[in-house]
Amino acid sequence: MDTYYASIFNEVFGPIMVGTSSSHTAGPYRIGATARMLLGGNIQQARISFDPNSSYAAYYKLQWSDRGFTAGLLGIEIDSEEMTDALDIAREKGVEIQFVKEPKENKQPNYACLELTGENGDKMTLGTTSIGGGAIEIVEIDQCPICIKGDFNTLFLYLEKDAQNNVIEKQASEIIPDECRIKESIGKNRKILYLETRAELDEAQLHAFSGLQGVSCVRYAEHVLPVLSRFRYDNIPFKTAAEALEYGKAHNIDSAGELGIAYEMARSGYTREKVIDIMKNIIRVMRESVKRGIETITDEKVGGLYPLQAAQMYRKIREKNIKMADLGVLNDIACVAIGVLESVEVERPGAVVASPTVGSVGILPAAVVYLGDYMKLGEEEIAKAMFAAGSVGIFVAHQATFGGEVAGCQAECGSASAMASAGVVELMGGSARQAFMAATVTLQNILGLICDAVSVGYEPCNARNAMAVSNAISTANLVLCGFSVQIPLDETIETMNRVGGQLPACLKGTYGGLCCTPTGQKIADFCENR
Repeated sequence: MDTYYASIFNEVFGPIMVGTSSSHTAGPYRIGATARMLLGGNIQQARISFDPNSSYAAYYKLQWSDRGFTAGLLGIEIDSEEMTDALDIAREKGVEIQFVKEPKENKQPNYACLELTGENGDKMTLGTTSIGGGAIEIVEIDQCPICIKGDFNTLFLYLEKDAQNNVIEKQASEIIPDECRIKESIGKNRKILYLETRAELDEAQLHAFSGLQGVSCVRYAEHVLPVLSRFRYDNIPFKTAAEALEYGKAHNIDSAGELGIAYEMARSGYTREKVIDIMKNIIRVMRESVKRGIETITDEKVGGLYPLQAAQMYRKIREKNIKMADLGVLNDIACVAIGVLESVEVERPGAVVASPTVGSVGILPAAVVYLGDYMKLGEEEIAKAMFAAGSVGIFVAHQATFGGEVAGCQAECGSASAMASAGVVELMGGSARQAFMAATVTLQNILGLICDAVSVGYEPCNARNAMAVSNAISTANLVLCGFSVQIPLDETIETMNRVGGQLPACLKGTYGGLCCTPTGQKIADFCENR
């Protein structure tokens, strides 16, 4: 099995998106975008099916999976206002997109089968999964098992019965002079070769492949993840917190932010300047989402039930007319966390950064960006704090999951809270060891938290973002004052993953917890009928 190294910009921060969920909106979007490229033209019909017991079945409308798939298939940009109108745009274009619940052999919670027909009559079937945080896997194409993640440009060659693989592979190496990886897949009625490469193939190269003897069909898709992967990683500095601290000791680096920068430079092959510029753009989008969240006062109700409350609460706190416990800037920050998530839940949301998921989208902007601005720190300092948070995200990506459907809300708000705590320590000038200790304690505080979003997702997710921010900042302060625990971060992350596996499926984003209360059921019925 190939060793995969996560990227801070692929798996931890991002995508920058409009929509309600990274796994349910962004993942389907990337699947749809990949399918559109593979089909090689405009979509005429799409039948998207998933198991009645899957996570899609419960949430595909409320969490915008239908809009995500549709926008990707139509070529709509994921951070554009048109994401909201994707279904209407499809109807206007005469594109027929059908969503069907039917039994599936693949029981992954976010598995979907796409049966597509192009305007030219070409047909294609894909088996797909959204695996959390916007990450995806295409696991089958036209009944041939495959595995692509959208982190390479990928070419599929459908072979005739008399095709000679060794000859085609030799010719492929001549058409693509850059390094590529070739794999074979055999299905029920066909055989394919698929080639993954960092090179972007032009029309002349694709035409050359179409003319090869023994090749009956060619399909091609460019990468949908921001950072391309590589075939060999000879200089990745670490994958775990323990390895990061050892690397820092050997290279005289005592900053979690600098460790995060070093990791992403090695992973992406980008310069220090480029990775920092990418992070600054992420900070810009987060800052805009903060502004929307605390300044937008409206009578709109999420799902027709929940009023938008963050901006009003923020104003009351700033005006100091309400008698409440004096927690300083933490009161502001809790409102910011709610406000950013509220900005996702409105009828026409703006762009946010899934960090690491949309369910936890308010935590990093509130705990790191808003606090950094409050402290009047520069962009470079805030960027370093975000890289500190990103380094903790890398440890989670390698050892556990961000998927609420896989491990509950501890994987979403819990991971984001741990990341934020490390970021706060970095903002305050703390060491890498302190940053990782803060992340450890913060994650331990939240172990076992279930995922039980009630229908529209507002309850209890918004308050959990505020709770996670409070957890992150309070714990960072405790650690900076000398508090510590014995169980290290890597073992805590492994425990979170193990606990997630022990949770029943009903407590991981389906029909458990608060969803099962009489009021929770009434809310679900109301929203479905509405």
